Amino acid sequence: MITTISATLPILVLIVMLMAVKSPAWLAALAALAVGAIQAGCQYSVGVKDLAACSLEGALTGLYPIGLVIVAALFTYGVTVESGAIGEIKSGLAKLSPDKRFFALLTVWGFGNFMEGMAGFGTAVAIPCAILMGVGFDPVKAVLCALVANTTPTAFGSVGVPTMMLAKVTELEASHLTSVIACVQLLVTALSPFLILFIVDGLKGVRECFKLALLADVAFLVPWLLTAMTLGCELPNVLGGLAVMAVLAMKGNWRELDGRKQAQAWLPFALVVAVLGLSAAFVPAQYKLSPGVLILLAAIPGGLMQKVSFVRLARLLIATIRKYSLALLTICQVLALAKIMGRAGMTAQLADALIAATGNGYALFSTAVGALGGFVTGSGTSSNVLFGSLQASVGANEAQRYLFAAANVMGAGIGKMICPQSIVLGCAATGLAGRESTIMGKAFGWFLLVLTLACLTVFVANLLP
Repeated sequence: MITTISATLPILVLIVMLMAVKSPAWLAALAALAVGAIQAGCQYSVGVKDLAACSLEGALTGLYPIGLVIVAALFTYGVTVESGAIGEIKSGLAKLSPDKRFFALLTVWGFGNFMEGMAGFGTAVAIPCAILMGVGFDPVKAVLCALVANTTPTAFGSVGVPTMMLAKVTELEASHLTSVIACVQLLVTALSPFLILFIVDGLKGVRECFKLALLADVAFLVPWLLTAMTLGCELPNVLGGLAVMAVLAMKGNWRELDGRKQAQAWLPFALVVAVLGLSAAFVPAQYKLSPGVLILLAAIPGGLMQKVSFVRLARLLIATIRKYSLALLTICQVLALAKIMGRAGMTAQLADALIAATGNGYALFSTAVGALGGFVTGSGTSSNVLFGSLQASVGANEAQRYLFAAANVMGAGIGKMICPQSIVLGCAATGLAGRESTIMGKAFGWFLLVLTLACLTVFVANLLP
């Protein structure tokens, strides 16, 4: 028992430093890594060379391919900001309909999912919130809509980084894992548009706009599911979000849009989608480049075509790396910790303890473990690094390993709904700074509802043959 508790110490250090001490994420991760390394060396007799090798392997994986994808995705978004295209995109969305229920679905379910797929890292909360405020939305409802909508897209956010990371740390086959994640999340994902309507206009909104929500639901789910099943984890959110915007635009005042300006504004995103899609569909696995490389190869020409000079693009890329350097450092440190805990046997020890404590009922709690990771770290990627290998280790067979890994990333997205980072972003974008506790209180009920449904979904899936 004491040994098992001891194995949780690095994770407890991380949680306490983030939540109680309010340390920066990189510092909390460094402390947890130091504790894990000392324990592995002193208590589990892992040699210094092995510790160094595990740390280096984890850190390098954090930089490539994961870190490169993150930087490239955020750079693409930065190109549209640098060129002014993001302003044209926002104004185009605002022209489509005066109905706030319609606009909420278009903005947080369509554009928000697209931004989560392209960039992640809070862009799918901050930008939709700012757009909703620009058309006169109630700020509290704007934040709640964005937080609720941003739960299930997390798994395939940032061009699939959370799922790529999950496959890395669990050593599960990535394409099959992507398919399992999509299937497990299908029911919870399908609920989101109706929750958005309820937040905006209560039961009246759900009744009056039911067909519209159903249309938006199908528009997202069909390409999202098919892409996850066939092309992998990079494009489900991107293509699903684009489909929602296209379908709803046809229902709205699309004649008000300037097609040439909109096409020019969307150009960097369109090139990235095209390059990733062509690579996924036609390039053999042994010749595929990292998604991060492909994104850069598409985003740079896109920026040049938007009249952003090569010098400005180079400066933007450097600025993006600098801005997110601490986030990358955190990922590298947490990955190094995960490698050390795995090498020392600490992860396996924790898995055995969870099995002993919950027995056959573990499936009911696996999503909640992921939600804890999402709440603490504010990141689906970091939650997968923290608990992904643990979840997979609990599985008694291959099917359970995939199921519990999928439950972890689904829970991580749900946990982000009430994590401080997401709430602070939403409040900052809507002028609610200082009212974060109010938003968390209002979001908590939605969090419990969605988490309960997700837990039951995994529990039932585990009972299926």
